[in-house]
Amino acid sequence: MIKSFTRNFIILAFTFLGAASSLAQVAVINPAEFEKNEGVLLVWDYAPARDSITANITKAAQQAGKVWIIYYPGQAPYDTAQIRSYLYSRGVLPLNLYFVPGWTETLWIRDFGPAVLYGDFGQGSERFIVDMGYNAYGRPKDDSIPSQLARQWAWQKQNFPIQIEGGNLMFDGLKRGFASKRVLTQNPQYTAAMLRNIFIDRFQVDDFVFLENLNNSGGGIWKHIDMWMKVLDYETILVSSYPEHLPDYPVIEQNVIYLRSLLNAFGKPYTIIRIPAPPKANGTWATTQNDEMRTYTNSLIINNTVIVPSYNLPEYDNLAKQIYEQAMPGYKIVMVDSRNLTTLGGAVHCITREVPAPKFARITHRKVTGAQTYSPDFYIYNTCSSTSSIQRMWLYYKKNQQTEYTRVPVYMACPENMGIIQGLLPGDTVSYYLEAVTAHGNVTYPLAAPAGNFTFWFDQAVTTPEITLKNRLHIFPQPSNNGFYVHLPENNSIVQLSIYDRSGRHVYAADDYQPGVMIQPELKPGVYILNVRSGDQVFNNQLIITK
Repeated sequence: MIKSFTRNFIILAFTFLGAASSLAQVAVINPAEFEKNEGVLLVWDYAPARDSITANITKAAQQAGKVWIIYYPGQAPYDTAQIRSYLYSRGVLPLNLYFVPGWTETLWIRDFGPAVLYGDFGQGSERFIVDMGYNAYGRPKDDSIPSQLARQWAWQKQNFPIQIEGGNLMFDGLKRGFASKRVLTQNPQYTAAMLRNIFIDRFQVDDFVFLENLNNSGGGIWKHIDMWMKVLDYETILVSSYPEHLPDYPVIEQNVIYLRSLLNAFGKPYTIIRIPAPPKANGTWATTQNDEMRTYTNSLIINNTVIVPSYNLPEYDNLAKQIYEQAMPGYKIVMVDSRNLTTLGGAVHCITREVPAPKFARITHRKVTGAQTYSPDFYIYNTCSSTSSIQRMWLYYKKNQQTEYTRVPVYMACPENMGIIQGLLPGDTVSYYLEAVTAHGNVTYPLAAPAGNFTFWFDQAVTTPEITLKNRLHIFPQPSNNGFYVHLPENNSIVQLSIYDRSGRHVYAADDYQPGVMIQPELKPGVYILNVRSGDQVFNNQLIITK
């Protein structure tokens, strides 16, 4: 189904503190990190020990989107020309590179930087900034960065009264948000139920969960979830694994059990992928709160690129890269040495802040991967939402050893759109991706397409009768616009023809169907089951009705 931004949002009342007037209503979309972004924000730290990390992140990210570097506009060791010179010496290109003046004190922009959502303030969809509470650390310049950017970019800003750092806030894009229970102690004036409802209302999710703190795995007082988990897509969560002898081992395993119990937006359990957390340089792991916490989940997803911390530990670093490559096939995985960050309590994710694309577009699709039940015609279902008009959608697929994709249209048939891969055989392996063409550009799922795709296959051992019976009932054209023909080979006569919707409700019947006569059932667009009785045999096939 293709949905319009303005028709499908819940309208919330928000008061924008510091604005000249109260804006009565704003419709909200809260994008996930792995959805389409314009670019990423970083802070120039003026610290030689960490400048190379910023340069390496910039070098990787500028191939996938814009990079804005916030520099100190007052008296500072370097001006922008010197910063540029350093970046260029490290292989950074002028491509997609921008500088933003801003008064800062640290480089942890994930925690104090702007959360960017989409809102409709009466002039159509636009991005706006959510400024979360960050005033407990004696760093007023850092705390003011969302306001500084809102003024420079002329964006609306909403103050969020809850104390929470951005590294402790994560979303799956469709249904749920996550934080550690540290947020409960940061906001003692609220009960857990009250906080849950506030997050649900403000970020427009169906659920919000608080996970147990890792108190003895290092990283200081923060206890952020991005140090041990990462949402990779609408269905998949990456979670660190620790040796059993560590004090936080049972804590993280209990969190995993809880995450496995949750259903994603498609009504299925999340896929949980484990990634071993690396040891410190001395081969041990943290066992106290203030020790060094090394992690591979503290990564940044920026469109088709994933920037992952590394630690000069080839055995662990290489395994981490392999796990990301397997979990996100086709994405460019770039490792960045983060040893000078984890000693301070963070890594790559902590010093970056993604900025969503100017116009929102989302393809919602439960990916089809792995072994599937054989069918010669395979249906790929999805929905699509956008803040600008969607002009068309495409399904791209390739079979077996093919190097080029075949493109077929995705048909609009509420409640879901569908594309059809036809002519499949037992033993086939199929790779595919989806694309939506909007008035303001294209979006694919996955974002790494065409290099990235989803792959499924059929077992070779499929019985001939099953294939034959499936192919004996033909519907054409398929999909149809409420006019189609039905054909059985071998001159079988159709005694009775019935159509059922996906809930099983009987919606159409025709007795003594005459071959060659068009059936015009006047059905709403959708997917139906066509049931045909011929003698003592019954045949079924899917029927697709489009507009």
